[in-house]
Amino acid sequence: MEWNVIVTVRPGTGHEHQLLGALAQFGSFRPTRFHGVCIGRVEDAGALLEALRRAVESGKRWAARLARVIPVDTVFAFTPETLAEQFKQAAAPFVDRMASGSFHVRLERRGLEGKVPSQAIEREVADHLFAIAAGQGKALSTDFDDPDYLVVAETLGEECGVGLVTRELRSRYPFVEAR
Repeated sequence: MEWNVIVTVRPGTGHEHQLLGALAQFGSFRPTRFHGVCIGRVEDAGALLEALRRAVESGKRWAARLARVIPVDTVFAFTPETLAEQFKQAAAPFVDRMASGSFHVRLERRGLEGKVPSQAIEREVADHLFAIAAGQGKALSTDFDDPDYLVVAETLGEECGVGLVTRELRSRYPFVEAR
């Protein structure tokens, strides 16, 4: 399945089933082999986020099952040896969308324990983005607490989704967060 959104589910019996049933109205969703992690394909990620916000605010029971949602711009297959380079290539266009400000890179790895050095890859990608920004005359800085931008990568085994999450997006939709 081609996906452009990853959804994690709050722990609880039947929560994933309830949430997937409700999400079907917005696009095509399915569980993954990782407990409490689902992927989906939607036509308009912004419309999905807005619908989820309204559902959470109105107290829809199924919306309480939602832990977090991350929209992604691109998805690719990788090997542990190619992940860093592919992540750098996927994230490079984000610099064009980033004004001067703060950011950090976050890689949420599922699977491949001991084979993917998450922190080293995060640093390598950040250094690459700093270099691109400097070449464009942009002054970027690192902020781990409340950055203007989060460059996120979500892996599911040997598949990775990469997205750019702004502070405004996180503020409007509290369920959009990267750990």
